[in-house]
This record gives sequence, structure tokens and C-alpha cells, in this order.
Amino acid sequence: MHTSVSCVTTLTMGKARWRFVHAADLHLDSPFVGLAQVHPHLREELVAATFAGLRRLVDLCLTSRAEFLLLAGDLFDGPRLSLRAQVRLRQELARLAAAGIETFIVWGNHDYQAGASLSLEWPAGVTVFPAGEAACSEVCRDGTILARIFGVSHGSASERENLARRFPSASPGPFTIGLLHANLDKSAGHEDYAPCSLADLAQAGYDYWALGHIHVPGIRRMAHPVVVYAGNPQGRHLKESGPRGAYLVEVDGHAVQLHFQETAPISWEARVVDVSGLADVGQVAAKLAEVVEAARPEGAAQGRILRLSLTGRGPVHRDLRLPGNLADLLEELREQGMGQHPWVWVEALPLDTAPDRDLAALKQGSHLAATVLEILEAARSLDDLGPETLSLLESLHLNPLGRRYLPGLASLAWPDLARKTADEVLDRLFPGEEE
Repeated sequence: MHTSVSCVTTLTMGKARWRFVHAADLHLDSPFVGLAQVHPHLREELVAATFAGLRRLVDLCLTSRAEFLLLAGDLFDGPRLSLRAQVRLRQELARLAAAGIETFIVWGNHDYQAGASLSLEWPAGVTVFPAGEAACSEVCRDGTILARIFGVSHGSASERENLARRFPSASPGPFTIGLLHANLDKSAGHEDYAPCSLADLAQAGYDYWALGHIHVPGIRRMAHPVVVYAGNPQGRHLKESGPRGAYLVEVDGHAVQLHFQETAPISWEARVVDVSGLADVGQVAAKLAEVVEAARPEGAAQGRILRLSLTGRGPVHRDLRLPGNLADLLEELREQGMGQHPWVWVEALPLDTAPDRDLAALKQGSHLAATVLEILEAARSLDDLGPETLSLLESLHLNPLGRRYLPGLASLAWPDLARKTADEVLDRLFPGEEE
């Protein structure tokens, strides 16, 4: 049920057409994940990447002359707030305050304790909405309400209540915004914290919902109300590839225009390179060098972390599996990628190639290979592994030896697992192809 709350009024200046910036999930001072090795020159840049993303976010507010900045939760990565993260955040928000730009914050599941753990005072112009009932703050221009912002923070690390139901219904008149860290419509791959639905958000009658929690930027609804996930300003691992940034929202009456603005100094990307038909490792090296150059970022980006997965069937499969060849290729590509700015760091070269076998002919034979291919072809048509197979894999992974020989199977799609199994069995049945 929506309830009424009291409002605090502040004063800003601006034009009839005005703008604000919506961001979320800064996860300040959190480490990059999955980088076992890194170039010495990059180490400092990687450590500072989330802070660089924050600075670019503030620069966006200043250059676009935004009226205010919305931060929809998880500014920090955990309950323990590093002093460096606090100092950097305060410095950047002070830059906004000096320009007359306000900041509105809610805490999420990662930083729900931040309000009680902060060592520093906020600069002027920063409003933090507490846990409990949704609170309200009004932004005014020339004595007239420009926008009314409602927000509520998480009260625990695993908030299961639908916090959207704590927001009061909108009153006629001002542009109304809901600021919330939540899982909308049970978004897959994310913890179901503060779950809500589009119907819950629409019920309140707001103009714009500024959401956080899902790190992929996206517009969930463009009709009234507009519902948006800002994503995170800086990706921290390969699963957070693609554009990262914030939304610049232009308001005219109750209508909005959305402009996604990239802020990430470092991006992540995964590419698949088909080596079918290439005769030797030299040709593979030349093709990969072209891919690295094509992946080099443009504009103000500092660099890109790139994974190149090698696929395909052909004679080069044997050479790629020879000891040392992949390591040498990786070293050459890293030297090339780091040779100019913006840089490209090739994070890994996963090998998923196979010999150029005549599978159709093997299927027609009377030997064991035909039986294996028939079984695995049938297996590939299954939708998933099934509960019994999953239970078996889980028991294998509990065993140290099983984890050694079955790494990452749980993350593979079932058809890919069946194909890899077929290739492995055929490699063992026909070892002469690998000599």
C-alpha cells in the first residue's frame, strides 16, 4: 500500500527543459575478477578503474549541466567501506555541490550498512534516503517544484520484501521519480533482492523509475512510467562486457528523452575466432593480430581486456595443441596489444578446435565411433542435463580429483558439453590424428 510522506524542499536554478543523470552500482574500490596475469603497466589502471568511472560520471553531470545525480544503490562493494573509496566519493560529490548539482542516494544489498559505517560527512547537497518507508525530497526552481524524488534504501544484505510497495502514489503536477535498488520481474542471473514487477511500479503513477541492481544497462519500459536500469559505470569482469555508463535524462514537462553515455575507462570483450581452413600457426597468428587491432577501442577509452576463443575444424588443430604454441601466441598478441594507446590486453586464448574429421562417414561405419556419435547426437537434442546428471556432476565436483578433470562443466550449455565430449572421445579413439 502506498502511504503519504513529508517532503524536504531545496532550491536549484535551471531552464524549462532540464536534465538529470541516473547511475547505479559503482562498486567503488572493488577488484577486477579473472585476471591471473596482467601487464605491470596496467595494474594501477585496473585498481583505479572504478574511481575513474566515477570521475567520468561526475564530468558528465557537469558538462551536461544536469540538475541532479541519482545513485541507485551499491555505491560500495561491501559492508566494509575502504577509506579511499569514501574519500574519492566525497571529493567527486563535492565537485557537483560546488556547481550547484545535488545528489540523491539509496543504499543497495552490497552497501546497506554504509549509512552507519561512513567515516566522513557528506558535502552539501547530498541526500541519502534511509531504509524503512519511502522518503521524499523536492527539487525546486524559482520557487516552483521541478521534481519530486522518492527513495528507500535496503535495510539488510538480503532484502526480500517488495520495497516498491512502500512508495506513495504520485501527486498531480511535478515530475516524479522513484529511486530504488531492486530486481524487476525476477531478472535471471541476479539475486532476487527487493523483488518487484512492472505493475508495482506503474501503480504508483510516477514519471520515471531510476533502478539499480542489474549491471546491464537497459530501458525496461518507455511508456509512462519510464523504467530504466542504468547498469554499472565500469565493468569488472568478462561477464560485464559491452557498454557501461549512465543515462542522461532530458525532461520536457512529463516527457523524457534518454541518452546512454559511456563512462567506463576500461571495457571487456569476448570474441570467437574461427580458424577453420587455416594451414598453420603462422596464419592463425596473422588472423588474431587483425582481430586485436579491430578490437582496439576508440575515443576516450583507456583500454580493453579481450578474450579470444579459437574454434573450428582443420589441420591447424594439431599444431595449436603442441606444448608452448598457445603460450607463445598469447605472449605475441599481448606485446602487440600493449604497443600503443588505447591498449588491448589479451586475457586468454581458450582452445576449442578439433581435427577435420568426416563425421558423416564415421556415423556410417560399424565401429565404436559410430555408436558414440549416435549416442551424443541424441544427447545434444536434450534441453538440459536433467536432475540425475546434474546430481552426478555435483558429486564429482565435491571430489578434488573430479574438480581437477571436470573444471567448469556446470557453466557449459548442454549441447556444447555433448560436442566437447564427442571430440574428446574421438581424439582417444583416433590418437594418430594428434601426432
